[in-house]
Amino acid sequence: MKQVLIIFYDLADPASNREAITQKIKAYGSWARLGSSAYLIGTDATPVHVRDNLAKVLNADDRVFVGVCRAPSAWEGMPEEISKWILKNQM
Repeated sequence: MKQVLIIFYDLADPASNREAITQKIKAYGSWARLGSSAYLIGTDATPVHVRDNLAKVLNADDRVFVGVCRAPSAWEGMPEEISKWILKNQM
């Protein structure tokens, strides 16, 4: 069942693996970038599966959080395309 997951990450050395984690997130196909290190993805995968997949490119001092993001939600200041993505994908 497709759901929206929220991903937050904090990289101890952003230059070392920001590109790798971004590629893994975008590989889920349906995604929206909320900020410099926060994304929403639409996926059938569980939060545990996504966390384990992202952990493959993390260093020991990096952190990641993956959770389910169900409606209702509230936001302010997001670009129109992000707002449309949320409204279209979130249940």
